Amino acid sequence: MTNTTQTPLRAWRDPIFAAIMLLAAFLIFKGLGDRPLWQDEAETANLARNVLKTGVPYVTDGVNLVSQEERREFDSDMVWRWSPWLQIYMSAAGQLIDRTSAFWSRFLFALTGLACIAGTYLLILRRFGDRAWALLSASLLTLSVPFLLFARQGRYYSAGALLMLILFWGFLGDWRRKALPAAVIGLTLGVLFHANYLLLISLGPPLVLASYLLYRPVPFKRLALIGAWAAALIVPGVLLYRLGRQSTLFNIMLVPENMELYFADWLMFMIPLPVVAALVWRWRGFFAGRGGPEGERERFCMFMVLLMIGSFMILALFPQRFHRYIVHFYPSCAIILAWAGLKLWRFSRPSAVLFLVLVGLTNWLNLIPMERLGIVNRPWQNDFRMLTSVNIPLKLHLTEITRGYPDVNTTLIRFFNTNARPGQTILAEYGDMVLQFHTPFRVLGGLQGPIAPDEKPDWVSMRRDVRVNRDGLVFAPRVFIQEQLNLERDYERVPMTQPDETFGNRADPYYHYFSPAGPPQAALEIYRRKEAPRAD
Repeated sequence: MTNTTQTPLRAWRDPIFAAIMLLAAFLIFKGLGDRPLWQDEAETANLARNVLKTGVPYVTDGVNLVSQEERREFDSDMVWRWSPWLQIYMSAAGQLIDRTSAFWSRFLFALTGLACIAGTYLLILRRFGDRAWALLSASLLTLSVPFLLFARQGRYYSAGALLMLILFWGFLGDWRRKALPAAVIGLTLGVLFHANYLLLISLGPPLVLASYLLYRPVPFKRLALIGAWAAALIVPGVLLYRLGRQSTLFNIMLVPENMELYFADWLMFMIPLPVVAALVWRWRGFFAGRGGPEGERERFCMFMVLLMIGSFMILALFPQRFHRYIVHFYPSCAIILAWAGLKLWRFSRPSAVLFLVLVGLTNWLNLIPMERLGIVNRPWQNDFRMLTSVNIPLKLHLTEITRGYPDVNTTLIRFFNTNARPGQTILAEYGDMVLQFHTPFRVLGGLQGPIAPDEKPDWVSMRRDVRVNRDGLVFAPRVFIQEQLNLERDYERVPMTQPDETFGNRADPYYHYFSPAGPPQAALEIYRRKEAPRAD
């Protein structure tokens, strides 16, 4: 438990760190391509595939249309402008190896997730010289199953977390006096915008405020310089992505509920309620206006806590509330929990070991106190083998990556690749982006927008969930099926026994299944147009 200072080269020779990285690589890359992309991943991958053809993320390849916002994402030029492009080009880089592979669509994101674990270790080691803290932080992040789930997704999540670590690297590098750390902060903020601008919008104000409260004096000229560096990357993006079109999506009535849910996510999956309570008690002097901690390590931990709280409050202003918007804070939570464990070690070593085992290998501290208080946020359809119930998460993760999982999208992909014929059209109530990526057919449906009344799809894939759009209206495919198609007269139902699971490989800890749910489950519904050619 002694402090050490090592060069990066010597750090990589640390045998414990090497073992952590090997374990992390196994947990992140094992079975990475076994399950198909799910809807949101496939959206990104489809745009990336178009990038490989044109260099620009067009929303159409001439056959299919990429849209999940009823065509709000583009203008007449058919260029994607709804969300930033960094993740699209990351997916495209992986697809240079194989344009049909879920593994290669996810590869760079998974590699970035692995870099987050290495970056967590190197940040603490180099900025604080504490090997024990660095190893514990990297270990806890490696064992965080929610983080692993998001690191295995072909989306911006791991990139956002790595950018946060780079930001901290610059912040802890005497940015108030040195130009290079200030430039690192500014440019990182700019790149973060291109990962997901909600991350930047929610991070900027609390970053300035927490810096002022804990690291005074704050040279405002240096802040202006950082802002200039960031603006150089952000301003073109504001014009390119046309953020103004999403301004109508705000709903002030949802703010209290969203704030409650973000804090519930924080306690259930990231930092347990008892730890938060202990920190509040320990830092009660700061909250009473008597100044922050004296030690630099504890000051940095408080700084990260204030960043998270401030970000949650800003994110609550946006109507859609998703756990993915706070994934970039997982390394911060691992660092804070490791610091708390080391503090406890100095007081009672058996207690520290018990604490680290609980936060590293179980979710008991996260969920049991909340259940006792009656504030667990568990969707009604969840079972007891998910992260919303008291479990050993790593065991669940190992079960999935070693035994496999009967993904609903695998069933649909195999069925249509086996039975549909070239040139045919599939109407999919949901999973349309998935079928566009994994099959060669024309695929309508989802939230692509209204369907032409004279459309006669060869296949119809109906799902048990009736989904609604942002306005609370039923998805266009269900309306089209009810009003324009006569399934009984013109179609025949194909016998299917496979269960109609809601999402497939969604990483969100509220929805991710590691092992199949037991019966009863509704079966998939697929209809074939009677005059369509049958499979041999």
